[in-house]
Amino acid sequence: MSLRQLPLRPSSLAAPFLALGCFAAILGSAITAGAAEWVEQRFDPPAGSRWILRTNETTEEERGGKMQTTVIATTAELTFEEKTSDGFRVSYVVRKTSYDGDARAGALVAPLSKALENFVIHATTAANGMPLRIDNLAELQAAARAAIDRSTAALGDKPEADTLRQLAANMLVGDAKRAPKVYLGSLAKLALGQDTGLHPGETRSEVDEAPNPLSGIAIKSNTTLRIDTVDPETGNVRFIRTSAFDSEAIKDFLNKMVQQMIGENAPKLESLMKLFSMALDSRMELDVESGMTRAVHQEDIASASVLGQKIVRRSHKQLTVAPAP
Repeated sequence: MSLRQLPLRPSSLAAPFLALGCFAAILGSAITAGAAEWVEQRFDPPAGSRWILRTNETTEEERGGKMQTTVIATTAELTFEEKTSDGFRVSYVVRKTSYDGDARAGALVAPLSKALENFVIHATTAANGMPLRIDNLAELQAAARAAIDRSTAALGDKPEADTLRQLAANMLVGDAKRAPKVYLGSLAKLALGQDTGLHPGETRSEVDEAPNPLSGIAIKSNTTLRIDTVDPETGNVRFIRTSAFDSEAIKDFLNKMVQQMIGENAPKLESLMKLFSMALDSRMELDVESGMTRAVHQEDIASASVLGQKIVRRSHKQLTVAPAP
C-alpha cells in the first residue's frame, strides 16, 4: 500500500501540533506572568557608602590606511555623602589614570590626567544618580587651567602651544551645563540604567547627543532603551541601549561643512554632498543589581567619508562598580 492509500485521520495528524501549540501557549503565559511580576528596584545607595569605579576604553582609529590604538584606564572612588529630598550629594575622586597611545597626544593628556588625580569633585545628582551640577566648579576649573599651563609650559611661545592650550581648555574648562558630562561622564552613563521606569516588552526612544568622528562636536542622535533579561529570583536586570546619528542632523552638518569649503554653489554642492557621509552604530549593555548599575559594556563604530577618504573609529568601553574595601 502506498502512502497515498494509507487511511490517515486528521485528528491523529493534528494531535502533535496541538500539543506543541498548547506547550507554546503555556510557556508564553509563564514568561508573561514572570515579566508582569517583575518590579524595578529603586536606586537607593546608603549615605556614606563608597564605591570603586574602574573604566577601560580602547579606541582603534583607521585613517588613510593607518591604524592608531589608544587605551585609557581610570580608577575612581565615589562616595554618597548625603541623600536629599530629590537626589544625592556625592564626592568623586580619580585615584589613578593611565594612557597608552599616540606619543604627541600622550604628552598633553597624561600630564593633565595626572594633575587632576586625587582632586575631590563635589556634585549633586538627581534621584537616579544622574549628575546635575558640580558644586565646586570654580575650584575645579582653576585646577584644570593650572594643569594646562604646566603641561604646555615647555612649548613656550611656539604657535602649537596656543593650539594645545585651546584644545585642552575646550576639553576641560566647560561651563556649568557641560561640566558634569566632562568630569562625571561615568556617573551619567551608570544613571542610564537606574530608575528607568521601563517595563518588560517596552522600548523607550529618546533624542541624545554623540560626538561625531570628524570634529568631536556633539551631534543629534536617536537612542532606544529596552530590557534584555530579568532574573526573577534576584530582580537583577540587563538593559540594552542603542544609538545612531539622526539622518537629518547628519545631512545638515555635512551641508554646512561643504558650504564652508566651496561656498553656496548649488550645482557643486549637490554633487559634492555625495562624497560625504557619517554614521554611528552604538550598543550598550547595562547590568543592574539591586537598583544600581554595576557593569557597563559599550561597543561603538563611528565612520565618516570625506572626498573618498574614510575614517573608521571603533571603541570598546568597560565600566565596573564594586564596593570599596
